[in-house]
Amino acid sequence: MTSIRCDRCPGYYCFAGNWTKEKAPEGCPMLEYPQVFEEACENCDNDAFREINNPATKIENNGFAKINGKNAPCYPRLREIIEFAKESGKTHIGLAFCKGVSNEAKMIGKIMDSFGLQVDAILCKCGGIRKEDIGVPKENKVRGPDAFEPSCNPLVQAEILNDLGTDINVLIGLCLGHDMLFTKHSKGLVTTLIVKDKVTGNNPQAALYNVFAKRAYFTP
Repeated sequence: MTSIRCDRCPGYYCFAGNWTKEKAPEGCPMLEYPQVFEEACENCDNDAFREINNPATKIENNGFAKINGKNAPCYPRLREIIEFAKESGKTHIGLAFCKGVSNEAKMIGKIMDSFGLQVDAILCKCGGIRKEDIGVPKENKVRGPDAFEPSCNPLVQAEILNDLGTDINVLIGLCLGHDMLFTKHSKGLVTTLIVKDKVTGNNPQAALYNVFAKRAYFTP
């Protein structure tokens, strides 16, 4: 089967509105999966899809200000989440945060409080469960094999927020893998506000452009 690689498209014709079969490169999903697009359009025509998609597109539009006839973004991601919650009526927000960004979590919670949202927040280390008690080999402990090291527990975070009945859960700096586990077990919608990246100050995109961070991608 041909690999699907939109990242290698020479023209992004679907975005430009001038897509044709003749222009489409090999492996274009619009050529390979016509039935999927047809069925997706049919499945999008329902209340469950519109309940999320319509507020999202409205917030996307409202997040731009017109300056000299051009679109200028004016909503940071946090404001987008807040406006989406208000527009969709999903105003019970869960914050699943890492201890490393606890100061940021406090600020985020305070801002959400000021907009009248109902907020519950759960720390990644909640419960103080030792890593070795959940099957983590001692040699994998950051502080050393004999040190007390509580495990991050995204299942605890997800299950508590599930019990609280949150509408939207916001990930704030969870470790790689822990964010996946949380998303898998969350009953509420999940979105990410801060992505953990210890090298770039939680800005993974910077590693694509910073000459020093690029070294991490050099083939050994």
